[in-house]
Amino acid sequence: MTELRYDCDRARLSPGLAARFVELEPDDETRAFLRTAADGRHGQLLSWVHSTLGAFLSDFDVNGLLGTYPLFLLSQAQWSALLGPERRPRLLDVGAGAGDVTARIAGLAQEVVTSETSRMMARRLRQRGFECRRTDFAAGPPEDRFDLVTCLNVVDRSDRPRTLLRNLRAGLAPGGRLVIATPLPFRPFVYAGGTTREPRERLPIDAEPWESAVAQLVERVLCPLGLEVVALCRAPYLSGGDPGRELYVLDDAVVVCGSSDPP
Repeated sequence: MTELRYDCDRARLSPGLAARFVELEPDDETRAFLRTAADGRHGQLLSWVHSTLGAFLSDFDVNGLLGTYPLFLLSQAQWSALLGPERRPRLLDVGAGAGDVTARIAGLAQEVVTSETSRMMARRLRQRGFECRRTDFAAGPPEDRFDLVTCLNVVDRSDRPRTLLRNLRAGLAPGGRLVIATPLPFRPFVYAGGTTREPRERLPIDAEPWESAVAQLVERVLCPLGLEVVALCRAPYLSGGDPGRELYVLDDAVVVCGSSDPP
């Protein structure tokens, strides 16, 4: 069984962050994904097709086209433990990919809207029954307000992550929550077709230990944008495997924010 990290050294967090840290644990839904991912990883032929298309398209587009690398962040029960069990009126999941992660948080909202810049991923979202907007919210805030906005493993692949977060904060309804997840240490890059490049906006997160990096995320990025931490957790971001590896795991911070006074 793959070792999954949900704990941290709270003594290395500030007292405020330590008090808001929620330690989760793997549950039946998590273990079911691990079994399915191990049994269903794609073979050599699909891996070759993926690599060939990757010379021309981003990984997002290739995965959307081929349906490869299913993803898992938190189970529905884990989301409830982090956010509370009450259902919000409206959820916006930004950069929702193929909807694997969206499907596990969708039960916490009465209405679910997704967004994607990848045409291939947008098609998969609509095939799963999700409303999808082909919108890059770094270009402007949502036109309507949402009670819960999730931006999960997006800021490390966004060209303008600070602008994106500022616009998403503007899209919160009164009392709304913005949830940001990102792998740490922070290693950002942006897809440009089949190549990658540095983002135009670079977030000032350079610490290596998880606790130090999450503190920089909060203090250097979120607080200056007028966001205050309500809860946070550590969770493995899981991806199905391929011939080279049974499973891929990133070490995520998941931070739940509310609006504070304007920056």
